[in-house]
Amino acid sequence: MEKGAQAKTRPEGGYDEHLRRDVDRFNARLRHFRGVAASVLNDAQEVWEEICEASRDPRTCEEILEGVGEPTGMMPVCGWPEFREKLHLLGHYIQYTKKLCDGSVDDLANREKEV
Repeated sequence: MEKGAQAKTRPEGGYDEHLRRDVDRFNARLRHFRGVAASVLNDAQEVWEEICEASRDPRTCEEILEGVGEPTGMMPVCGWPEFREKLHLLGHYIQYTKKLCDGSVDDLANREKEV
């Protein structure tokens, strides 16, 4: 009776191979997703940097402190300060998501623990 019970609990070699192929296929899909997501986010970050550069305040620090007004021209509905803040936040979100997809979020957390 023990031999029959062992045969039922022990997986067959073909089953293990099939399961291993499924796991490998799934892992390959995840690696592909990470690569595509990281590539898209890299492009998004580059666009964000271009937008930030285009909307950068042309005044110097001294001019801002002296109260020199912002240059006239097309202004976002929410105003330039809030627009720039939103772009800044967008950049942080994109950077974090890119690190998450790259797998470097865990690396950063581990480095912070070491310090």
